Amino acid sequence: MPQNIAGTTATDDPAVGDFDTAPADNLLPVLTELSGSAEWARAVLDGRPYRSRAALHSAARRVLAGQSDSEVLSAVDAHPPIGPRAGAGTEPVRGASAREQSAAATADAELARRLAEGQRRHAEHFGHSFLVCATGLSAREIVDELDRRISLDPAEELACTRDHLARINALRLDRLLDTGAL
Repeated sequence: MPQNIAGTTATDDPAVGDFDTAPADNLLPVLTELSGSAEWARAVLDGRPYRSRAALHSAARRVLAGQSDSEVLSAVDAHPPIGPRAGAGTEPVRGASAREQSAAATADAELARRLAEGQRRHAEHFGHSFLVCATGLSAREIVDELDRRISLDPAEELACTRDHLARINALRLDRLLDTGAL
């Protein structure tokens, strides 16, 4: 039987096979920590087996898209703010957030002040924390994204927040599959 060369199958990716067959009771707390949402974690688990990373990522995005605004914002609250407090939270999330936000650390006092001030203004304006998938972004790029998003209307900002949360979840799912940890 020919292999699917366009995508990885469970046969090619034993980590997805392990994810598909792991006891739900073992994965539920891990996925809840990963996403900040027990509802998301349960729905992703209920969709197993996925047989490929692409199918798992697609389902993870679909579940997030189906969540209410309040469920999404509750998940956002589980993420520490960008910057010096990135290490806040429970151990797995603290480590994941610190790793994802490492480029946001800056010795530039003015940039650090703009990041802190922008997050405060964002929270006051939208009523929720600023969430960005910081992996691969410099501190300046994060501040630029923060400035851009403060100018959005609330619906556009919430759509951006959902997109960044989906990106963070995808990165953490891949890390979980690749290393067994967040």
